[in-house]
Amino acid sequence: MNVFSFELAGDMAFFKKNDANDMVYISYNFLHKPAVLGIIGAILGIPGYSESKAKQHPDFYTNLKDMKIAILPHYEKPLKKVITGFNNASCLASKSSGGQGQTWQIREQILIGEQEIRYTVFVLDNNAIQDGLISKLKKLLINRESEYPLYFGKNEFFAYHENYQEYEAAPLSASEASVCGLVKAGDKNTNILREFSFEDFDPFEKKLNEGYTIYEHLPYDFDARGFYKKDVFVLTQREIIIKDKTGFYTLVNKNEGEPFNVQFI
Repeated sequence: MNVFSFELAGDMAFFKKNDANDMVYISYNFLHKPAVLGIIGAILGIPGYSESKAKQHPDFYTNLKDMKIAILPHYEKPLKKVITGFNNASCLASKSSGGQGQTWQIREQILIGEQEIRYTVFVLDNNAIQDGLISKLKKLLINRESEYPLYFGKNEFFAYHENYQEYEAAPLSASEASVCGLVKAGDKNTNILREFSFEDFDPFEKKLNEGYTIYEHLPYDFDARGFYKKDVFVLTQREIIIKDKTGFYTLVNKNEGEPFNVQFI
């Protein structure tokens, strides 16, 4: 099985939570699959949300929904967040009963990277999407081109892609393994973190004492009405007991490097 990857980077991001009932618009801590499909759609030149109310899903999702991807954040703790405010005077944000647009005062949470916000996106080349789209995507990624501008959540937070790589992939064979990137945790019958016993403890073992584990409730798909489907995802250095190996693969870079594991969703 073949896999290819590319990196996405930008200075700031805003991945809006659609279920936050607050005076401030809240952002997810991580890039999620629906947002990645939107970015890939922009690279390919596939339109997003149509003005037609008859469509429940954006065009990029209709074309790319069967694409399997894995996401590796290049940070080990939640990003710094700042609250900013601005006036939306586009006349589209809020409409009065008379049909005239109003200025809307908005406060929102913005993610800021220490250097920059960066992710590696892995794509499973399994012929699951329309013929020609994968080959076009690879060509655009290799040439560092994009049909539409890229951004992290909002069109003022510009992003770019680089560092195209290819890998050989094989289904994961181990039942306990470290996994790079976001893992869909599921429930106790699928994937759980391995618990350390007293026998595992070693005061000189850096991996056990300085490892990180971050949980986030993230979107991974759309339902029939166009709303997010969500699950708990985990980013961790700890080993995971994998009871359901669906989507787990071991990758080896075709040029060089050690094997590592990811989960495609």
